[in-house]
Amino acid sequence: MSKIEDLEKLQQLKESGALTDVEYEVEKSKILNSNEEKKESLNNTDKKSTKALTGFILGLASLIAWLIPIIGYPVSILGIIFSSLGLNSSRKGMAITGLILSIIFFIVTLINSIAGAMIMSQNFTGIY
Repeated sequence: MSKIEDLEKLQQLKESGALTDVEYEVEKSKILNSNEEKKESLNNTDKKSTKALTGFILGLASLIAWLIPIIGYPVSILGIIFSSLGLNSSRKGMAITGLILSIIFFIVTLINSIAGAMIMSQNFTGIY
């Protein structure tokens, strides 16, 4: 039913005495505001879908970013955050994929930075 049909039916109910003036006004405001609530719901879904897509892209970027830890850490952490926020969206698969990739390559970045620190510490101790 359209809003006009709903309002006409509501007016008929009021005229027949089935609804009081207060009930009529409450129901009328529900009908008139229903579209705004749907728009807000769609906007929230769109925002979550965007976060899921962003998390997925950051997860893919972390495939390369782990090579340089100073880049790998922020990319992986942001990928984890955005993917987590996008889990309740219509793009749940992308969010899960981004989350898994980001977590895996966060760990790889951590291993890479530890290995780099160990190698550098061995190089400096050999000089002195």
